[in-house]
Amino acid sequence: MFGVFVGAFLVLLIIWFRISLSYWERRGIPGPKPWPITGNVGEYLRGKKTFGGVIKDIYKKYEGYPFVGLFRATKPVLLLRDPEFVNRVLVKDFKSFRNNEMFVDKNSDPLFGSNPITLRDQAWKDTRQMLTPGMTSGKMKNMYPVIKEIIPSIIKFIENHPGRTKDGIETRALTKRLTLDYVAKIAFGFDGKSFESYDDISEFNKLANLFLTPGSSISFVIGIAQIFPIIMRLIKFRFLARGLETKLTNIISEVVKYRRENNVQSNDFLQFLIELVKKKKLEDVEITNHAFTFFLDGYEATSMVLMFLLLNLAQNPVYQEKIREEIRQYENENNGELTYEAVHALPWLNACFYESLRYTPGTDVLAKECNEHFEYTPTDPSFKKITVKLAPGDIVLLPYSFLSSDEKYFQNADKFMPERMLNKDSFEKSTYFPFGDGPRACIGQRLGIMQSKLGAAHILKHFELSVSPKLQQPITYIPYNILNEVKGGVWIKYKKISN
Repeated sequence: MFGVFVGAFLVLLIIWFRISLSYWERRGIPGPKPWPITGNVGEYLRGKKTFGGVIKDIYKKYEGYPFVGLFRATKPVLLLRDPEFVNRVLVKDFKSFRNNEMFVDKNSDPLFGSNPITLRDQAWKDTRQMLTPGMTSGKMKNMYPVIKEIIPSIIKFIENHPGRTKDGIETRALTKRLTLDYVAKIAFGFDGKSFESYDDISEFNKLANLFLTPGSSISFVIGIAQIFPIIMRLIKFRFLARGLETKLTNIISEVVKYRRENNVQSNDFLQFLIELVKKKKLEDVEITNHAFTFFLDGYEATSMVLMFLLLNLAQNPVYQEKIREEIRQYENENNGELTYEAVHALPWLNACFYESLRYTPGTDVLAKECNEHFEYTPTDPSFKKITVKLAPGDIVLLPYSFLSSDEKYFQNADKFMPERMLNKDSFEKSTYFPFGDGPRACIGQRLGIMQSKLGAAHILKHFELSVSPKLQQPITYIPYNILNEVKGGVWIKYKKISN
């Protein structure tokens, strides 16, 4: 009897797999043949490639198709290849795709659950409207002098580093120290002390390393959740242990208490949150949640953006000198000061920054959830005329980095060529959107741009960068990670420039 039961179960399982895995085929949508259980992402699940690497292979194989039906394990998802379709999702038909797929239960994890990336529907809209005034260009200009005070610390740290001209400095760790000090100052209101030791890291740095560190258990869970997002809903996973959350809350509470008792004002994001409490738009207990959002935007992602920018410039030294020349010229005309306006106005610094985002993106895809019935047929004659009908709950993958590395849209896409960014009208806007687009574009992009350019400008002003032999080439990325973390680290030599 038991054998009959097992046999019947296996037959039903096979039937279920066949029906489930024929989802796209039955709808006439092209795509690779899926495997049972692993779908089309087996190489990712086995740790052979990153999730982005697997999806990019599929993207390349279906040239001429506006979209591709594939399976993330047993979940059908639609990979978009047509820039117009991407624009419809992000901008023109935003209402039909207003939510990201990623979900975090706010009751189980109030810090990550309060991040605009994970919030949905009205909760997202209300939070975005509340926080956006704290991210304006005017607010960034006020914060600029605060974070500029940190620059001498990193210059001194590099100058005295024992490995600066030997094996070089592991630059992912270096830029994380810098952006950690940035956000400690403007999000939490204190000195992060990240540059006090070469051999050890500050207590705040140790706290930061408890999450999103490549190879950590949290990083692994986030990576697996890219394939099985339902995990987040079922187990109500906490990205931050309660102990860490308590420590962060206590740190911020002490700073807020001190400012209130001593009537201290500061041009930082924490002060913006304190003012929201005064206006009764925010509760005291929510200050930590939103300060943490600012922390994530300003620390983890920005440090990676700056790291890749320094790496690309180390590999292409001709552009280093172009940036130094325009810095010298600007400082000569402005009493030796590199102002907020300069950081945004220097043509070659801007071009190298945006080309670096295109050439070495920190992440590859974004999963969006369809919220309303939606139909799309391409109008671009270069794509096959196929129609897809989506229903609420269907998932689409936006190929952020694949469009911007596609030869169809960017000539010599496999080369680092900042010249192309001197005239952004030379390419289609919907093929390049490093900070997203539409109503859910990255709320912290102004902060990330300012931090990255400020750090890069001052490092280039004082040092010549070159690639260390210790850098593993060709560059590959660590699997099971939400960001493109370089295997073996990013090793760069820093040669002091004589005045």
